[in-house]
Amino acid sequence: MREEDSILLECLEDVYHTFEKALKKANQVRSIHVQKFEQLLVEIRSERRIFEDISIPARLIVEQLLESQFRVGQVAIEAERLKQTFASVAYVKVEEFGKIYIKIGELEVSWRDGNYSYYLYPDKVELRATDEKSSIKLFFSIAFNRQSVERFPEILISPNVVYIHPQLEKWIRKVQ
Repeated sequence: MREEDSILLECLEDVYHTFEKALKKANQVRSIHVQKFEQLLVEIRSERRIFEDISIPARLIVEQLLESQFRVGQVAIEAERLKQTFASVAYVKVEEFGKIYIKIGELEVSWRDGNYSYYLYPDKVELRATDEKSSIKLFFSIAFNRQSVERFPEILISPNVVYIHPQLEKWIRKVQ
């Protein structure tokens, strides 16, 4: 784990414990805001799982989705017979056992990290189920940039990465 990851995880732990303590106090009050606080606690747990529960390639994808969400980028999805043209990222959540949920436009898609192989290109990723029975393609309006890819050199030896585009591989190798 990188030093920056440790710092972020420590911050999330601090926020989580503080929020958990506050929620115990708030539970004494009958208000819709208590449910909102509970929802925020779930979101903090999801954020922690990005660092703790998913593989490096899944994390790269999740961070790219978050980049798109907060930098007003858009993402398109093809999953089996479902298609969503370029739209905004509504949310990205990571639940127990590496289950990743994303909502793009009106379409929600999920996958379990351990059950998929990853194919990485500069402006898209393809996730294929290990049994090859399903796949998900994500197309990004904001392509992977050098800084985001360089942060994950372990991706080159990740067992669930099947293909890395030569440009992405070049950026990663220059860091090593």
